[in-house]
Amino acid sequence: MASTSDLKSGNIQAVRKCFYSACNLSMSQAEKLTGLSHGSVINVFRTLEENGEIQLNEKKGNTVGRKTHVYGLNPEYRHFLAVDIKRTPGGFTSRSWRMNLKAEETDVRERSFTEMDDTYLHEEIMTMMEEYPDTDMILISSPGVCVNGVITNGEVFRTDIGSLITERYHIPFVVENDVNVAAIGFQNEHPESENIAVIYQAELGMFGCGILIGGRLYNGFSHAAGELRYLPYMEERKKEPPEILLKEMILSAAAVLNPQIIGYASDTVKGPLSFEGTLPQRHMPSFIYIKDLAGYRLKGLYSIGMYNMAEQSKG
Repeated sequence: MASTSDLKSGNIQAVRKCFYSACNLSMSQAEKLTGLSHGSVINVFRTLEENGEIQLNEKKGNTVGRKTHVYGLNPEYRHFLAVDIKRTPGGFTSRSWRMNLKAEETDVRERSFTEMDDTYLHEEIMTMMEEYPDTDMILISSPGVCVNGVITNGEVFRTDIGSLITERYHIPFVVENDVNVAAIGFQNEHPESENIAVIYQAELGMFGCGILIGGRLYNGFSHAAGELRYLPYMEERKKEPPEILLKEMILSAAAVLNPQIIGYASDTVKGPLSFEGTLPQRHMPSFIYIKDLAGYRLKGLYSIGMYNMAEQSKG
């Protein structure tokens, strides 16, 4: 039988998850979303407000009579350190910043570097953490295969940033492939579609694909799902015009995954492609040309951070 403290902790976590996904809630909304009793929700709201995790944002209603109190997360209750790395023809660029629970950014720093190794990321994380030791979680978006804090790309680079974060700072972290992160940010703008793919054609002729199935990111057993560079004959296909190759990659994803939406971005193909007559109409997904993939990566990092913060803030 569950103890009283376990039940209370479960109630708090149920309401907390609602705040981290919806941000603003009244008590009646929380009751509907969680199925908890009115008394339980009152107790949880009181606890979260006393802890400083939520705050009263507004009182809605007529000037006469009872008003609806709407609460939201206290944006300064938790903070993320985010790093977004992008491959460029000359190496890599990065954008690092501090972010609160409302996705408000401060101290944005941009850098360029030629090689992806432990030195760069270690320095970047240590510099930011020295200035912001109250950071609650570190979020990193990077090219390459990301598994348990290790970023790899064949023989090109391998960096283990997860071990540094664990050993030195003892805080949660998420290191995820850049196109996967963008796919999560993209899906947040299309919540009606649970099956989507985002394809990115880099200027260097390399491709990445982020896949969400049933609303959840699909990584594959070794986190290499979407690594289109492993497709057969890929080296030969790179000699084709970039428009043709991009279209082939998109249609391949449509045939294999059958998603509702495919978003695509390219460093070499500027503007949308035509897919008229390429697939039977009943199987044709919506094709959306993405102009600002970086913007979706930023949204994706925030979404990942909020989800993991809610999961890891127990009690």
